[in-house]
Amino acid sequence: MTNYPSSNYPQKFSVDVFSERRPLSEDPWLRIGEFDDLNQAINTCKKVVDDFLNSRVSSVKSADQLIADFLYHGDMPAIKGAENLNSFYIYEYLAQRCREILPT
Repeated sequence: MTNYPSSNYPQKFSVDVFSERRPLSEDPWLRIGEFDDLNQAINTCKKVVDDFLNSRVSSVKSADQLIADFLYHGDMPAIKGAENLNSFYIYEYLAQRCREILPT
């Protein structure tokens, strides 16, 4: 896991999740937190993914099915703030966690 020094980033980082399950009359993006530290924002994104995976692991038989389940039904976290586009790769993290939870 990469740790990012917080002193390099003077602004706050927000973590938003995209959910297609929200009512059509509401914005599909929901802010779930603001952080001074990029590592806190990354850990919050990981928690969103992990919470979903842990809630669905018993309903699938393989890591690939768990990945597909998340992609179809999970809330997609994103970090907003300068220079963060290369700090959290959701698809890499998702694949890694699914293979840890359901090794083949």
